[in-house]
Amino acid sequence: MRVSEDRYSRDLRRLNLAQRLIRHEVRTQWICAWTGLSDDRVRNLFRSYDKTSGNVRRHRGPSPTRLASFLRSPTLRAEASAIGGLACASGAIFPTPTPHARRDPPGVEAVERLCHVFELYRKIVPQSHFTMDQFIRLMIALSEGEDLQIGHCRNCHGALLVDRLGASRRLCPACKQDSLQKPADAGEVTRPPSDATLDYPRDEESPAVYQQPLF
Repeated sequence: MRVSEDRYSRDLRRLNLAQRLIRHEVRTQWICAWTGLSDDRVRNLFRSYDKTSGNVRRHRGPSPTRLASFLRSPTLRAEASAIGGLACASGAIFPTPTPHARRDPPGVEAVERLCHVFELYRKIVPQSHFTMDQFIRLMIALSEGEDLQIGHCRNCHGALLVDRLGASRRLCPACKQDSLQKPADAGEVTRPPSDATLDYPRDEESPAVYQQPLF
């Protein structure tokens, strides 16, 4: 009887996690990998969720793997810094790199922790443009620890997404913008610092709102 109860509890926990991921419009491939449920069962959950809780978008096809598509935007990069800092503070990212984070699925408890971080961030920043799909890609990259890590801005000490291979100064977009707006000394020509990348597409919203020293 005890074995049956434990198995029922595990199955119920996986189903609840799958519904939680469906609510965040996570792709089917991730839900199957992280819960152990079959494709058919996840599709049935999608249909039943639509009937009881309203429509959710079901993203089809493989999840994009390149981060540059959204990190090119100053606002989304600032959001990635903020939510990445929150994930580190919450223990959702292991302190030591996991080389095969994409290939080796995390346990149910780890995925529940990621959902909690994402939901908490959306409460802190309700106008956020960051999606769960982007958050998953970011967490995989940070867990692997090859290209990206979470550091701190040298000026405001806010959480900052750092390129391990980059040679630029560790300044958040808000501090970079402030440094460009400072008047030049007499007799000097104002020049942007070498790490100020100005060819990003413009956003309607300033990234400074996400660069609060919360972490």
